[in-house]
Amino acid sequence: MSYRYAKSCLSASLLALSSCAVYVPMQAAAPEIRAKGELEATGSWSLTNRLDFGATYSPVPHLLVRAAASFKGSVPPQPDSASYAKNNQYELALGTYWPLGPHWLVGGLAGFGWAHAQARYVDDGATLLTFREPIRHQLEGNYSKYTGEVYATYQPSPLVSFGLAYRVVQLRLTDVTDLGVPVAKGPILRQEPMLFFHLRPDFAQRSLQFQLALGVSNTFGYNPRTINDENDPARQFKLGRSYTSVGVAIYPQLLRQKK
Repeated sequence: MSYRYAKSCLSASLLALSSCAVYVPMQAAAPEIRAKGELEATGSWSLTNRLDFGATYSPVPHLLVRAAASFKGSVPPQPDSASYAKNNQYELALGTYWPLGPHWLVGGLAGFGWAHAQARYVDDGATLLTFREPIRHQLEGNYSKYTGEVYATYQPSPLVSFGLAYRVVQLRLTDVTDLGVPVAKGPILRQEPMLFFHLRPDFAQRSLQFQLALGVSNTFGYNPRTINDENDPARQFKLGRSYTSVGVAIYPQLLRQKK
């Protein structure tokens, strides 16, 4: 096996281990808004080096308006870098929320978004034991998405809350190319459940909240072990992903109440 081939296979393995991906799941919203006029601004960082920012506001009772953005990846260190990936995403959504007594909060959001992705990798799905000529990929382009989310939060005390969110995301590869060749695929439907834990300390009028989230994302009906699609560039939009993120949320209205 040639040095070049071994290097290509090793690069592919490192790409998988570093969680570089063309598609990157955004963190679910699950805002803790219970009344008209409340605003929640969030920022989080995931262990896969993704940054998420969001703002959710309730202009009238039971209505949510949300904007969010996500950024991941960096420019390749050199022009002939074997693998890299970056992904920038933006979303807008409308939703509703319903407090169920002092402890429970349920809600949902529906929206749309768009993203720009770049990635370079070799022989997607290959391992060091795969003896075949490596295949190079260089994906770049834009894709759109439609999202739906439901969530439930339980707050046993003013300091602590936790819950579950469930997102469904439909991807549409509107303008994606691999080495300049268009990647033409039908809609890809993904599901993205998330567990979250929130801690709101007693200082600063509880206007600051610390957040921990654990999430996964996979494509409905897709199993990479039974589908021989290693050479298909659209495969990167179907593979399963997971993330662990930590972040903070700020509630400016509580600071105003303190003053």
